[in-house]
Amino acid sequence: MEWERFLNKKELVDLTRRLIQIPTENPPGNEKEAFLFLQPLLSKMGFQVRVFLSPKGRYNFIAERRWGKGGRRLIFNGHLDVVPAGDSSQWKYPPFGGRLSKGRVYGRGASDMKGGITSFLHAISMLDRSHMSPGQGSLSLHLVSDEESHGHQGMGFLATQRIIRADAAIVGEPTHLDLIIAQKGALWIRISTFGKSAHGSRPGQGINAIDKMMRIMNQLYAIPLLKEHSLLGKPTINIGKIQGGTKINMVPDRCEIEVDLRLLPNQKKGEIFNQIREVMESFRSQDPLLKYQIEEIDYAEPSEINPEEEIVQIGLEAGQEVRGEKPGVRGFSGFTDARFYIHQFHIPTLILGPGETDQSHTTDESVEVDALVQAARIYARFMVKFFKMS
Repeated sequence: MEWERFLNKKELVDLTRRLIQIPTENPPGNEKEAFLFLQPLLSKMGFQVRVFLSPKGRYNFIAERRWGKGGRRLIFNGHLDVVPAGDSSQWKYPPFGGRLSKGRVYGRGASDMKGGITSFLHAISMLDRSHMSPGQGSLSLHLVSDEESHGHQGMGFLATQRIIRADAAIVGEPTHLDLIIAQKGALWIRISTFGKSAHGSRPGQGINAIDKMMRIMNQLYAIPLLKEHSLLGKPTINIGKIQGGTKINMVPDRCEIEVDLRLLPNQKKGEIFNQIREVMESFRSQDPLLKYQIEEIDYAEPSEINPEEEIVQIGLEAGQEVRGEKPGVRGFSGFTDARFYIHQFHIPTLILGPGETDQSHTTDESVEVDALVQAARIYARFMVKFFKMS
């Protein structure tokens, strides 16, 4: 296609490196610096940019371009926050250096997901320089904060503004350029057991809360996970944190665990809670001294779209044209901002971006330059097909 000749690999790589060099670790986020970097660029590209500060002062912005009146509406979503880099001495290159080496760009956020954002921006530039236009329609970029902490100050906050309208959306998370149409949800809960403290040399005079929790933990892992999803497999349970007791020579009077449950789109939060309560009540019927508490820490809904949706078919066509083979259609064990569009606005949403999921949150995180280039070409083709550009 004519517009392919406007792809500029150096420009794309430089933009990716510069965005990585802005440390937006969450916590605290610092997305404002990324906004100040991107805002002039987007304005120059013809976008109208609006800032939405969350209740905690986190920066989210919507950049919109319109052609004519009416027409189709497309959203691209990308999160600007990244997970902490950790010990920088363990990195091959500085985590916020944006180092280019042997065909890869290194740095925190390279794969998750600043590379997706820059590839989409470059796709727009390619089409602009070729003077392609949909005639009528609108393109909105939702560049948000806080996705790495469930998105309450980011996409979750934007969703409360009730200003989101679109016919389709793309979330540019790293998918190895496959199409993600289903994702697990995450229910995080805290379970506490309560006992009675006593001197460590006289444990019989106390009630050991850790001992009771140990038996509960074994039963949690024994809960039958019978449901299965064709793309996501089975739900999972992981006990990720435990703390209890005060001192080695005291019988502990309290113990807490935090549990990560990954749910399927055909599972309801309430049914999982009921299963866990059944485990706890079963123990209490055998042990009347058991005292416990269950609390919800956070929740992200599972979601999926129909594989026959138009955006999936367009994604398959665009991917095959660029890669020479049909991309895979998969599920994703993590959660993304796609769930907000799917559940709250009923917008068919495709997760598609450069980078590998096994690079996310890792030391020496990186993204292939070739993947950035392919993503830009796929995104451009997607827009041409979606808007029927000529």
